[in-house]
Amino acid sequence: MNHVSSPSWSTAAARSAAGPCSFALLTVLSSSLLTLGAAAQAPRVVVSTTDDLPAAAGVPFSVLDGDLVVVQAGQPVAPFLAGGHFHAAGGFIPSDVDAYAHLPGSLPGSAPGNVFSLLSNEGGFLDGDILGFASGGGVALLVSELDLATALGASGSNIDVDALAYDDGGRIVFSLADNLAASALGAISDGDVLRLEPAFAGVTRLFTEADVQAQFTLATGLSDAILDVQALEWVAGEVWIAVQSPSRHDGSILALGPTPRVVSDENDLGLGGAEIDALGTLRTGDEPPVFHLSAEFALPGDSVHVEARGRPGSVLWVLPSGAAGHVLLPRYGGFGALFLDPLDPWLTVALGMGALYRVQLDGNGSFAVDWALPSAAVYGTGPVGELGWSFQVLDPAARTISAPFRVQKL
Repeated sequence: MNHVSSPSWSTAAARSAAGPCSFALLTVLSSSLLTLGAAAQAPRVVVSTTDDLPAAAGVPFSVLDGDLVVVQAGQPVAPFLAGGHFHAAGGFIPSDVDAYAHLPGSLPGSAPGNVFSLLSNEGGFLDGDILGFASGGGVALLVSELDLATALGASGSNIDVDALAYDDGGRIVFSLADNLAASALGAISDGDVLRLEPAFAGVTRLFTEADVQAQFTLATGLSDAILDVQALEWVAGEVWIAVQSPSRHDGSILALGPTPRVVSDENDLGLGGAEIDALGTLRTGDEPPVFHLSAEFALPGDSVHVEARGRPGSVLWVLPSGAAGHVLLPRYGGFGALFLDPLDPWLTVALGMGALYRVQLDGNGSFAVDWALPSAAVYGTGPVGELGWSFQVLDPAARTISAPFRVQKL
């Protein structure tokens, strides 16, 4: 099988930029976590939007409601985890990510550090389940809908986790998508902020919907009904939220507490005021290199838009493979594992020739190109038996690896 190169990317330059590369070298390189500093006055956060957003000024790639992107006031929107990433790491593409958080104690940027809940029952999971990427690949059930409903004193109820965070003690803070008529706390509103106690020993109500409404009004001066708490984060003892209404602030991030305030205004986040449906802050190291493609399904030879993100000015290697796999890289920063088959012909030929695709990031840490998928039959078997192509990027200087991205062959 011949190596398939692209005139848009440099391959031979990878040898002179970073020396010869082999799979063995990748597995022995020591760890060095990537740090992307966030401006103190404007938090850098991960969000999901309620609706799909087409590519537009400031957002050079389409954002689907199942995608997670990074936003910060005054900075361009950056890809984080899209459907192709979920496919490669978890085995399926969520129709919509409804809540997101980082697992306390996890290595920043690592696969198991990503915790999420879904809008719908899919992938063999329920919309009230709290999930994470399993350390060996696939998706792990962290807290079941049944256990959460039982802790609420509403065993047998169908509940949907709509917002999710962890407090400083590692307890789960959450909100529900719908009102719950009866529970151990009485009636629960979709705007209530709740906390799951250790060992499932009940649930505490931290804020009622009326509390959130009052604090929203103090923060914004608006008395419009918030309708629902859509997203949550816990930051140094504060609860940050996103609400469903009014539209003027359904894409803003607000802080609850002694001094309610707007943390980030929707007009500054680069999403055109889109409603926020999930929210998570970024720890140092939670933003390793990112490789994002515009297509999750494609034919050989199809043109796709590529976005790469990482340390400003850094050089990234793109590791291509037809077949998926899983090899832990415990001494390697970032996602922490190679989700490619180390024996895949496309990958082994590229490694053997020292001809990996090379990406040079600009001063903002970004790279973009339109590129054609190989027309040759280099596709292989994916994590659930489908045919397609997988990619990961490596920062050889920082010794970090990205989340994998899978494109399924049509």
